[in-house]
Amino acid sequence: MTAKRARWTLAGFAVARHSAWLAILILVAATVTTALAADPAEDMFKPGIAEPGTAIPAASVQFGMRPYADNTFYIIGIRKGWFKDVNITIEPQPEGLKVTDTNVTALLLNGQLDLISEYCPLMLPLYKTTRLLKCIAFTNNSIGETILANPKLKLKSFKDYMKEGKDFKAALHDALAPLQGKTLVGAPELSDRPFEELSSQMSGVTWKLQIMEDSKSLVLAKSEQIDFINPEGTPIVYLLEQAGWTPLLNNDDIITNASGGVDSPVERLVGVVGMGANANFVNAQPNTVLRFLSVVWRIMDEMKKDPSLFDIQAPYLNSVAGTNFDGKGVAEVVNSLDPFAPFEYGKTFYEDPGSARYYKNLYTAIIDDYVAHNIVPKGVVTPDQFIWGSAIWKQAMDYKTKTDALMAGLQGKTLAADKQAQLDKAKQLYDWYDYLDAFRLATAAAS
Repeated sequence: MTAKRARWTLAGFAVARHSAWLAILILVAATVTTALAADPAEDMFKPGIAEPGTAIPAASVQFGMRPYADNTFYIIGIRKGWFKDVNITIEPQPEGLKVTDTNVTALLLNGQLDLISEYCPLMLPLYKTTRLLKCIAFTNNSIGETILANPKLKLKSFKDYMKEGKDFKAALHDALAPLQGKTLVGAPELSDRPFEELSSQMSGVTWKLQIMEDSKSLVLAKSEQIDFINPEGTPIVYLLEQAGWTPLLNNDDIITNASGGVDSPVERLVGVVGMGANANFVNAQPNTVLRFLSVVWRIMDEMKKDPSLFDIQAPYLNSVAGTNFDGKGVAEVVNSLDPFAPFEYGKTFYEDPGSARYYKNLYTAIIDDYVAHNIVPKGVVTPDQFIWGSAIWKQAMDYKTKTDALMAGLQGKTLAADKQAQLDKAKQLYDWYDYLDAFRLATAAAS
């Protein structure tokens, strides 16, 4: 997969490279030859059953967060006590383990961690030696690839033209037409080429590409010696947008409006961040995983309603990433370049074959690309064997549907005090996205 994977890193505005991550993981895969592999019969997610009774069973989760803005929002749920609300203790206490891209996968593989924040394709290279690493959730979309125009040109963007009522093809052409025959400054990383090439092909607009490191191009952009630029680093995109540069087109504009599919070139532009897990832990404690993810969805919902929650994340992010953001800055970065995918977005990830972000489209393309580049052997893994997030999300949705039916049946009924208390608790858990325990309490209230 060649799409850009820039993240906020330990050097503040430095960029973590996708290719570097892959090199690290391939090295790890080559050295972890004694890792326990899952039996083929254990290669799929096995849903648990709702526990009897109404108390939420206690559980602990060994959890690690990578040092990026879209990987550390979990700290909000930890510090607000929301994991405790579903009787989960985060280990090592008090806030899990601080990890990096160089150690997180090995820690997950050897069982020192149960769950991690992760860009899931980075776990695939280890399928040369083990099948224990699974992707259990998608949390946000990465939309940082952007062609920007100098504000002095006073140009309109693709989104502007779409708002005027133009169709996708016309809006794409008109947004990029000012680039015809001009120079676009691009970064040297090969991961940038698919976006630039596909934008040109789909719009019919051609330009001259000038390769330049972000550090140099940013200086020239600030001194207005550049008219058009596609930086590699999402921090550079953010800085230029804050300085008034016009985002003519980003990868999400194409992903959202063009047809996806296994063979679609659009798949090369898709970036989705999520969560990794050790398969042994997930299948041993599937209900704990559901409860953990309920908190993840709750955090996203609460952050949307109350952006001040980013003030909790910012100090933690700064402490692990060497950045210097306040809550507003983190919110702007995440919302503009790494927007969260709440529970409801699962319909796109897991139920919409027409979407470029549909997991089978995306991961068939990723796996095929990795096979072509000898990163993983042919036939070693399928999307459903690796992406357990689909089955897990659908189980949560099933509990939601069953709870809806139970609550509808209780609507308007007079209940005994203990039954009413159970129903009230079920409603609270439902609002917190803990559909498993909402179902358990609503079942008790209806009995």
